[in-house]
Formats: sequence, C-alpha cells, structure tokens
Amino acid sequence: MDVSKIRWSSTEYSLKEFVNKFQDSFPKIIKVTVGFLGRQESDSISSSTLLRVHSLYSQERAVVESKSGKLLSLPTKLTSLTFFIISQSGAREGPFTLLEILEAFTLPVKIQPTTALTFTESSSPRSPGQNLHSLTFTQSYQESFLLGHCLNSKGTLLERVPLVLPMYMKEVRLILAEGLEGENEEQWEAICSAYNERIRELGHMDHFIFQGITLLENKELIAPQNLYADIEPIYMDLKKQGDAFSLYCSLDKPVSPPEIPAWPLTLKPEIPAKPQPLTKPTGPLQEPISPFQKPTSPLPKPTSPFQDPELSTYRSLAEVPQDLHSLSIREVCDCLLLLNLGSYTQAFLQEQIDGDFLYELDHIHMRDTLGMSSLHITKLLRFRHGWRPRVEPDAEV
Repeated sequence: MDVSKIRWSSTEYSLKEFVNKFQDSFPKIIKVTVGFLGRQESDSISSSTLLRVHSLYSQERAVVESKSGKLLSLPTKLTSLTFFIISQSGAREGPFTLLEILEAFTLPVKIQPTTALTFTESSSPRSPGQNLHSLTFTQSYQESFLLGHCLNSKGTLLERVPLVLPMYMKEVRLILAEGLEGENEEQWEAICSAYNERIRELGHMDHFIFQGITLLENKELIAPQNLYADIEPIYMDLKKQGDAFSLYCSLDKPVSPPEIPAWPLTLKPEIPAKPQPLTKPTGPLQEPISPFQKPTSPLPKPTSPFQDPELSTYRSLAEVPQDLHSLSIREVCDCLLLLNLGSYTQAFLQEQIDGDFLYELDHIHMRDTLGMSSLHITKLLRFRHGWRPRVEPDAEV
C-alpha cells in the first residue's frame, strides 16, 4: 500500500479524545501529527509515525513506597518478583507476588523483597544504585495504553514487537485514516482485512505489554485530583543479587524477549547479548575482526565509496526531510556527516541502518552496538524527532 494515497481526517485528536470516540470500533490506522519527546527514548514518538492501533489495554499497577519516600510503580501481575509481608511485630509471612498480596491483604502493608534489590534510572545506568529493602504497598491503579504496530512508508506492518502509547502522552496529536484517495473502498477494505489477518497470525500479545518498573514523582501527586496514570514516569533498572534483573515477562509466565527491542515506547525487554568478536574494536571506524580474518594492526584506511565519509545525496540539513523513514542507508550516513557525527558512518553502514530501522534504535543500541557517546545519542534522537541545528547562513554544516 502506498501510504501517500491514504485519505486522512481533517480532525486532529489527542490520545484521550481518540480513545473516547473510537475505542469501540478498533482497529484504526492513525498518523501522529504532534510527537512526544519524553525523559527517555522509550517514552518518545515522532511526528509522521503511522500506526495500526489494535486495542485499548488496561493494566493494573501497584504503588510501592520506599523508606526514603520514593514511589515505585510495578505491574501487579509481574511474577518475577516476590515479597514477604512484614507484620507489626517484625515477623515475615510469604513469599507472595504483588497480585497475591493485593487479593489477600488490606492495604497498606509493609513488604520486603525476597532477594536484595537495588535500582537505578534507566537513562543514567552509571548512577549509584539505591537499595530497596523495606517497602510499603500503598495502593493499586489502572493504567491504559493503546496497543498497536508501526507501518513503514510502504504500508508494511513492522511486526517485531508491538508499540504502546500510554495516556500520559498528553501532547500527542493524531489524525485518522478514513480510506484511500479516489473513494476506492473495496481496496481499502481488502488492505484492512489483510492487516487483521496478520495480527491474528501473530497471536497472543499480552506478554509484550509494558512490564517496566517506574518511578513516580511525589511533587506531582500533591493534588488529590492528579491520577497516577496521567504522570510521565521515570524508567528504572533493577539489579538482583548483583545481576541485571529482567522485567520482561508475560502476564502468566516468563518468556524469552524478542531479538530486536521495540521502538519507541516499547516495552523495555532485556537485550540479548551479542556474540563477542575475537578482537574488541578500538574505535568506531574499525570493524571487529572475525574468526575468518587475519588480524592487522592498525586496520587499513577504508577505500571503498561506502566506507569514505563523503556526502553523496544531501549537501545541507535544509535538504533533509522531516520524516526520515524513506531514507536509504547512504542517506542516513549523509545525515550523520551533516550533524558532525561522521565517525559513526562505518558502524551504520555495517549494520545496514536505513531510515526505517533508524526509528527502531534505542539508547542502548546506539551506545553498546554503535559505540555512540551520550551527547551524540541525544543529538541523533533529537534530529530523528524533527530538531534541526540553527546554523548561520554562511556557516558550514
């Protein structure tokens, strides 16, 4: 399907307006007209993103308060963590899952993780961890998400992992697909039916639903009318007995994470470790030496046209479209050069990152696989969401 032929509604909706009007008639195809840049990459979505929204999903989450006053939000059906109930006398009962505690005890109750836990903010992995020892399970609440899949510029469903849009993305605006230009209703219905059939083939998707542990800020909860579900959270990474603790699990049992984490907003599965090359690269322009290559030191200077960091398509940022989905691998590398990020072109070429795949990269991919610094990651993410440097007319980009 050529998405440029889609006929869009003249009315623009917020997420809540869209849900209130259309939740009984899902699925729907939408286009994001105003994006959202959250505190972390997983909480961001670009304008011009196309989505097939399958359903509205409601998830019950627990509010747990630490001794220091930190408010954590956890899915009640998370089975990977268990807790002891601590009585007034200090006696321990359990262990229980959060759902078992919610069903069997009157809140609030004091709880203690069965295994020592520490947490850090996902966006600051090197920050010192904070211990979670004595906690209070204070209440539960419902958080709603739109569940869907992205579509690329050719109308292909990007199936790797579903995408979720939480209701706290108040800035997001979207328009609704109403059909194809030229009133070709039969073709439109055939396309929608094909999407429906493919989603049925993908089967049960509950295990992809957001399972992250997040931090809620106290200052936003002073007014009683403020709801937890309306607050943008800070994503947390847990460590269990010194090891990374996977929060990626189904609603009923643990499952294996997909090969490629979702973009954007998805669901923060733990990334499978990549096989280590025999020799660690010494810089972003040097390729890992495979078992079939004779090591050389230093690596020879690239000579092929795909390895030389030279502009081939775009000569200025003004020529680069806002929507990058249709860019080729070479054009993505041109953008890197224009952003003074040319040292990463070799890594992008090697991983075959075109415009579509650029939107699936998250902070961890860019840092661990592509070797990008935090500043350069932020710069590229902002560029992907539509930011362009303000350059003087006579300045070189």
